[in-house]
Amino acid sequence: MSHLYAFVLAFIINLGCTNLPSEQNNGNIAGKWMPVRSVMSATENGEKSYEKTDTSFSSIDLMHFKPNGELEDGGQRYEGYTYNRQTKELTLHESNGDGITFLVRTLTSQQMIIVREDEEQYNNKRRHMKLEIYFKKR
Repeated sequence: MSHLYAFVLAFIINLGCTNLPSEQNNGNIAGKWMPVRSVMSATENGEKSYEKTDTSFSSIDLMHFKPNGELEDGGQRYEGYTYNRQTKELTLHESNGDGITFLVRTLTSQQMIIVREDEEQYNNKRRHMKLEIYFKKR
């Protein structure tokens, strides 16, 4: 009978831990993150037309994601964020209410990689643009 109680207790604890609100802003994303590399690329009609890698980041680019959803952005563009754990979407909010949403491709205790992809028609060509930003935890 004690195995049944242990199973029920473990089930209840697991259920309580996995039913956190998906918009909750704490967890692994909270903390200070330093961008170390960004890669912008574009393809037109399936052919690569552009790729640029940037690694020239400095301490002014540090982003401090606070557990309450506030964001201290060294670049002073964003003031808040939301992270949806279920969809792995990270939205950075500007002071005017606008936001930009990224997909969190990798999130570990020391590394975060976010990706944004867009498609558009331009001069009768299908253009696909991609931005990847690599962060290390400070």
